[in-house]
Amino acid sequence: MNPYWNSSCEILGCTYEHACNYAAAANTDNGSCEWDSCELQGCTYEDATNYNPNATSDDGTCIYDAEACPADFDGDGAVATNDLLIFLSSFGEACF
Repeated sequence: MNPYWNSSCEILGCTYEHACNYAAAANTDNGSCEWDSCELQGCTYEDATNYNPNATSDDGTCIYDAEACPADFDGDGAVATNDLLIFLSSFGEACF
């Protein structure tokens, strides 16, 4: 006997499309929907070279093209206070 099928032609299952265990064939929701079990870790920033459009949670692994971040003077992958200090320490110097 199939626990998801009964004699009244109801197909029991999760009927919410965005749930992890969505059952497309189900026509009656049985309260079994799961929301947290399908979390996919990855890079969620579109401007990163390793962007994953399917990722639901950012895991801190994003990689950026060096040319995409010209203000990252210290090369650590982020524009932060140290980059500003590097810029300000060179401000006003003559370029040769």
